[in-house]
Amino acid sequence: MKEWVQSLSNYRFKRGQYSQSYQDELLDIIFKLIQPVNSPPFCVEFGFDSMSLTHGNGANTSRLIIHHGWSSLLLDGGTGNPEINLHSHFLTSANICSIFQQYNVPSEPEYISIDVDSVDLWLFRAVLSKYRAMVFSVEYNCHFPLDAAVTFPDNPDEHWEGDRGYGASLRALTLVAEEHGYCLLWVVPKVDAFFIRKDLIDDGTDKIVFPFGRWRTATNRQIHPPLKNPERAGLFINYERTQLGSSNDVPSRSTAYDTATTYLVNNGDFETQLNKFRRLPANVVRRLKRLF
Repeated sequence: MKEWVQSLSNYRFKRGQYSQSYQDELLDIIFKLIQPVNSPPFCVEFGFDSMSLTHGNGANTSRLIIHHGWSSLLLDGGTGNPEINLHSHFLTSANICSIFQQYNVPSEPEYISIDVDSVDLWLFRAVLSKYRAMVFSVEYNCHFPLDAAVTFPDNPDEHWEGDRGYGASLRALTLVAEEHGYCLLWVVPKVDAFFIRKDLIDDGTDKIVFPFGRWRTATNRQIHPPLKNPERAGLFINYERTQLGSSNDVPSRSTAYDTATTYLVNNGDFETQLNKFRRLPANVVRRLKRLF
């Protein structure tokens, strides 16, 4: 493992200037240590839901654009502002690459951020079929446990309803990345998984990133309310079956259904973990619940 990758464990990250958590600080560190290929460097972010670079729900690219002078393309399903190169497009796995071509995204951009609360995995996979960004970040669904490879369907008619039913598990996204020569570099808990192209950190060993198990505490976290409609647990797909060519068949859905029900409708392993603390005072247990 390269020294700078190992050193990420020693950083005491602070909340970013613009991002939802410390994503922009993490990006500053990464791009001080790997050499951009474009001049100026190029970043893409979707969905970017604000008319301004400095407002909204926390943009990952704003610091790169404002403080480092990066070129950018910003995309969102319902927001547009040409002054900041933000364009309104309803993104699907079928149109994303043509939209990139429309706005002259280079074949090797430095960074792409994906956060659309639904078909994130499918957009990620579609972009990887034609573009070789140095670094990607993709929002992951932190409600799923570490070993679950589950994803929202590739269906543009399905949307996030403000509950636990969105996106893909960390493992499912990591499988997509590995299929295309990327590896999991870091996880910003509850929000984003960062993937880096393997050739950028290959040091000739078989351990170029942290073991996947390191990220267990970033999963099985309950941050949104349960599915408003429990039947929507049946939408989710087992991505490992998709790798075998069966993305929308009955088995790929049925094998994901129990997992989706356990973690998106019920409270997953959380109650089991709380049982370990059943002898603690009630006020301590309440504090633990708030943490999770």
